[in-house]
Amino acid sequence: MKGMRIGYFVGRFPYSISLPNYRYGGGEVVAYNLAINMAKRGHAVHIFTTSANGKDLTEKKEGLIIHRYGTIAQVFERNLSLGLLYKPLMHEVDIVHVHVGSSPLELIASLIYAKMKKKPLIATYHGDVIPSLRGFTYRSSVHIYNSVVERLLNHARIIISPSKCYINESIFLKGHADKVVVIPNGINIEDFNVPYSKEECRERLGLPHDKKLILFLGVLHPKKGPHVLIKAMPWVISKVPDTELLVAGDGVMRDYLKVLVNKLGISQHVRFVGFVEESLKPLYYKAVDVFCLPSITITESFGIVNLEAMACGVPIVASKVGGIPDVVKDGENGLLVPPKDLSALAHAIIRLLEDEELRKRIGEKAKKEAEKYSWKKIAEMMEKLYEHVLGE
Repeated sequence: MKGMRIGYFVGRFPYSISLPNYRYGGGEVVAYNLAINMAKRGHAVHIFTTSANGKDLTEKKEGLIIHRYGTIAQVFERNLSLGLLYKPLMHEVDIVHVHVGSSPLELIASLIYAKMKKKPLIATYHGDVIPSLRGFTYRSSVHIYNSVVERLLNHARIIISPSKCYINESIFLKGHADKVVVIPNGINIEDFNVPYSKEECRERLGLPHDKKLILFLGVLHPKKGPHVLIKAMPWVISKVPDTELLVAGDGVMRDYLKVLVNKLGISQHVRFVGFVEESLKPLYYKAVDVFCLPSITITESFGIVNLEAMACGVPIVASKVGGIPDVVKDGENGLLVPPKDLSALAHAIIRLLEDEELRKRIGEKAKKEAEKYSWKKIAEMMEKLYEHVLGE
């Protein structure tokens, strides 16, 4: 079925340039790449999202029509736009696809559109939001958000989970297992075919040539576990003294993590590099010896950064939690450890740093595994799902 009109609802959608007050995570990157690949397949793709300021903006690029609705406020790093609730109704689409992240407005907006226009609703579920990570106000907002999520999932025709493991891990998905379909996230494999050696990548990024490098790349949020990795670093350093940890990303934990590093006396071994542009990510991956994602909660439905690092041939150390085990196979293309286990995390990292042959073998398998997740293949799967839903 060619020429479908697809409407994607997502809290934030990347601009052509990076904006400091408009950061986005893995779910938004997934929405961006899926939309582009569906447009390449000949479909009319509308994006309904928020803008970086109070003004509405319509963009046309890469085959997409991007409707950005003015932001009236930011709450817990999420944009709130009243226009998103009703202005999409001015446009006609055949199928509604919402990316469930951590803001209720795009969920409500997609529900309003699907119900008023009588269009099928598909939801990609990027992970549970846990209310216990912050204070009372945050917990209260999460309870409200989760009530919206439950209503959305009840109405959705199909729910997409990025991994099979996550269906039973999730608080919500297990109750809707009869309409959950597994379609993994993808990556643009060609973006990670960096024509530089490890040494050249380090030179370009100003990184040391004479040290073992570990990389954490992601939002600096408790759920990602950067504090767990930093607390494990003294053990790593005691065994492999010429080690440096690169903390790439930004978020609510930035200041806390810097204080923690000083408190542990490891500031000479930890480098905060800040937010990393998409174009520079492959250089960072290829420059390091080990990539680590020490997530601590079931909110990690997939872990796309693991896949990106694997595409660069980097061995992974990650938590055995959420959907991560669907991609990272313990002992094959990475090492899995129990979440929050400092000793297990440190020993897995040390094992890789001390064994060059093991790093090489696991890195090669990781790169081969990553090739299965090209966006072209993922888009084909999604297109067949849309055709099935519209053909019912």
